[in-house]
Amino acid sequence: MRLAFAVPFALVLACADGFPDTATLDIGTSFDTSTSTSTSTSTTFSTTFSTTFDTTGDPTTTGSSTSTTSSTSTTDEPPDSLRQYDLDGDGQPDTDLSLGTCSQSADLTCLRVESDLVPVLEVSLSPLPDQCDGNFFGAPRITLIGDHDGDGLSEVTARHCRFDGDQGPPSLAVVTLPTAAVSARADAPAAQDNAWTDDLRDPQGLRHPFLAPSYGDGDNPQGNWGRLCVYRPDLPPAEGCGPGFSAIPTLLAPGEFREVGGTLQDLDGDGWEDINLVYHRRQHTVSAATLALVHDLEYDVAAASEPQSPKWFHSGRNYGTHSAVVGGDGQRRLVVVGGAPVGTFGDDLCNVSRFLAVLESSPGQPATRKLAWSTYFSFSSTIFKTYDPVYTADPIADVARLADAVDGCIHRFGDSRTVMDGDEVLLVNYFAMDAPVDLCLDEQFALYQPPTWTDAKADAWYGCFAKNRKASGKWGMQVVDERTGQGLTGSQQTYVWGWSDQLRPGEIVYLVEYLPPTTRWDLSDVAPSALQVQALVGGLWQSRGTFPVAGRPKLQQRVPTGAQGVGSYTTFAELTLHPGDPAGVELEDGTIVAHDPDSDAWLVR
Repeated sequence: MRLAFAVPFALVLACADGFPDTATLDIGTSFDTSTSTSTSTSTTFSTTFSTTFDTTGDPTTTGSSTSTTSSTSTTDEPPDSLRQYDLDGDGQPDTDLSLGTCSQSADLTCLRVESDLVPVLEVSLSPLPDQCDGNFFGAPRITLIGDHDGDGLSEVTARHCRFDGDQGPPSLAVVTLPTAAVSARADAPAAQDNAWTDDLRDPQGLRHPFLAPSYGDGDNPQGNWGRLCVYRPDLPPAEGCGPGFSAIPTLLAPGEFREVGGTLQDLDGDGWEDINLVYHRRQHTVSAATLALVHDLEYDVAAASEPQSPKWFHSGRNYGTHSAVVGGDGQRRLVVVGGAPVGTFGDDLCNVSRFLAVLESSPGQPATRKLAWSTYFSFSSTIFKTYDPVYTADPIADVARLADAVDGCIHRFGDSRTVMDGDEVLLVNYFAMDAPVDLCLDEQFALYQPPTWTDAKADAWYGCFAKNRKASGKWGMQVVDERTGQGLTGSQQTYVWGWSDQLRPGEIVYLVEYLPPTTRWDLSDVAPSALQVQALVGGLWQSRGTFPVAGRPKLQQRVPTGAQGVGSYTTFAELTLHPGDPAGVELEDGTIVAHDPDSDAWLVR
């Protein structure tokens, strides 16, 4: 299966400075972006991230959805204060907060306090240790949510787990520091290991934390959760949530599979951020204001690109990044990029399902939401027709859609959104594979023969499939119009590591690694070279210089929150910037490179 972007013309994407033609437009070229995988899903994902959150009381500054110019993490900035949190909202941090054991017992969990405003030293949260045995995903463990009770100080949300020696379900506590009390709390059921949490804004700017089911709910053999709990201290407490929290149903039709997270977006225009819950093949949006459904949309991201493939061969996987944005035309959009962060060459499954998609609705009219466009690139493993044991000796005879392996793999920087010639666009790296190393049909088919999905069988299949990390092919990049999905430009033999408008003020510049005509997928056969600094003007790369040393950038991984969310256990890759005028960017070896405006050159700082 070959997918070609429809563009009415073809042109050469040559660099304005006459740099060797390592970048030619491939929009009119067909390349294999199809892939197939079984309905099995994931590999182990580490939830330890290198990231910095805003702790001064305004979480809206983390994960802003409005910026399309850069995705960066600034480090080594001098602290504004010895304290971290601003309880009274005067702009000066006045309090340190942390989670830990209580002074009277190491078995208890407390919110530890050091404050210039309150004499409290600790507040007991749980009689059990704070140890999670699943994934507690989303907002930071401690956030300020504003002054709900009118005492002049913000309430504090403390997120922790309750480990009883066997299970460690997540919990969310709202703490009133002047009284050293937990004024509200919500607990996940004991059988639930995974939860998604965040703080949504109301029209007054107050935050409302919530605790929601996460990956696997709806198809959980240990029992489904089926509701989220949102902080509404003005309403009676809901059964199954706890004091100060109201419930919103999240259990849909039988078998509807909950993904990891979601996004916050005011879809209905009432001033409250609504909660977009991501499921296989759907977005389910609920309101914390009305505690009711706002809109539910089912969509197939592969139908337009692969009408001949089995319906829902990808199971509707909504993995990848989801960014809720307001377009330049005022339309509410949800931009979904089914791909892995740049530089993740250890993940040969590459998000399993690889695609670009945009949902769109008119302001304040959630019923108008639709799939505006989608482009399907590939699916990692094979889809079989029946999995009947009769085909064990010859599984190729039962294939409905052959694996794409790493062909069509998407690598994304940030949420892939940027600006070209004043237009909002998406830019992604993709891999065009020459041929797979091994599609591992025998190993994959065996997974579904009794006993199914044993550790030994899974290890055999994943181990075999990982050979495709060494598959040969060509990395390139593509730019598409965010509003329409139309292909605008692209290049081959390039890998775009990231971009920023802070490195060369007044212009977005891209850090591009130029590659040989053929490489392995994981670039293990390519030594890092000096990054080319490029601008995108008129659909063409225009050189803005070359780094003085060879090396790839050091990337930070930002945990998704707010309007920038995810459907899977993934992150937003960002450059590591260092303050200065202009800022510098750090390479993997610690070297910092910055632009010198006087000489118009890139120098080691």
